[in-house]
Amino acid sequence: MTQAFCEATEAVSKIDNFFALVPTHRWSKSFLAHFFNSWKATHLKMLAIYGLSCRLQRLAFANSSSVREQLFMAGAFNAETSYEDLGLDYGGQTHAELYHRLAGGFLDDASWQLDQYCLPKAREFKQWIYQNMVVNDIPKGLFTNMFSEIYNHGEYSIALKAFSDLIDRHYSFSAAEKEQALTYIHAHVADETEVDHFLVVVKALNAYCQATNTSIDYQQAQNLFVEYLTRLGSVMVDFTNMMTQ
Repeated sequence: MTQAFCEATEAVSKIDNFFALVPTHRWSKSFLAHFFNSWKATHLKMLAIYGLSCRLQRLAFANSSSVREQLFMAGAFNAETSYEDLGLDYGGQTHAELYHRLAGGFLDDASWQLDQYCLPKAREFKQWIYQNMVVNDIPKGLFTNMFSEIYNHGEYSIALKAFSDLIDRHYSFSAAEKEQALTYIHAHVADETEVDHFLVVVKALNAYCQATNTSIDYQQAQNLFVEYLTRLGSVMVDFTNMMTQ
């Protein structure tokens, strides 16, 4: 993973540069609509998580009892990364609802959800994630989910400060309104939620490898991690270009 970040230094810089710009201006409604639609496309992947867990469960049913338990465990561990997304133990409040509340703090209607506001590269990224987790080989799906979780921890940590500063400098939110708007981002940083998700996907991968008597392909993992960062870096460049037009 360290090698992947080193190899994708340019992409990481593009991501950092975008979030550094976020608190510098009060952005137009058009930009914010594009941002909130497209950023959501790069993050909320509950269907892909469910699809990957279903694949592992189906594989378990197709195998003998000697490996079935490990495959079921792999599916269960992978599914654990969506508990908070679904609102389990949080009164049923989903992360999608929290995200809409975040966007609603900056935009006065829900038109940002229209397809026209999703940048092409963000849509491609979402499709790539789904393809990796639901169509391509299972290890690639697990690598994708695994890396997204540890990446998200870093990005949300940066985004929390960026949007907190944006509100403080350019909006007149009350303390309660600010807290409510930022709940979605904070929920991913508090208690190292995404780090725990990363570790549980590692458990899923280990269970899968044990069941299938295979080894982890670290080169495949590194290549995927680099592609993940490169694709996201391109999305962030498009955001940055919109800011500077």
